[in-house]
Amino acid sequence: MKHKHLITKSLDLTAGLYDTVFLPEPLELRIHAQLIVSANLRGNEPILDIGCGTGKLDLRLARILRKGSIYGIDIAPNMIKTAKRNARRAGLKISYRVGSATKLPYNGDMFDVVFTSLIFHYMDYEEKRTTLLEIHRVLKRNGKYISVEFNEFPHRWMIKFMRDSGILHGLYPIKLIK
Repeated sequence: MKHKHLITKSLDLTAGLYDTVFLPEPLELRIHAQLIVSANLRGNEPILDIGCGTGKLDLRLARILRKGSIYGIDIAPNMIKTAKRNARRAGLKISYRVGSATKLPYNGDMFDVVFTSLIFHYMDYEEKRTTLLEIHRVLKRNGKYISVEFNEFPHRWMIKFMRDSGILHGLYPIKLIK
């Protein structure tokens, strides 16, 4: 439990520098472009960004969505504070809140698309499992889960563990689940 506090504190302390120091803009743009293309958005979806950080992906999404809505959640309060400031400066309406991916404060079947980017390396096995259950809970039946990570995700051991649980149904191509 101690590591969670350390990670939250580290992210909280670095929120103001995060965009310029930890994720260079050219890399960030490529990651965000791939996430957005993979989502194949229609423009009217309710979208959740888990581990939204300073909200850069959300700003890009908000410019694409005509009638949709964007929700961002992050465990670090200063990341959310920065994300809210960025959205306000851009004149965009994005709903942000502090919270954990392991206990999402949203209703079930609420989102057409859920994004995660570069969050699972902070989590232990149980947190990853619980986060996937939560994503499954808040996604609409035919919703999409789009993720980018440093390593292949979900790892083969996680797929094996969850193959028959129904968690992966609709989230990953059938060839990956098998």
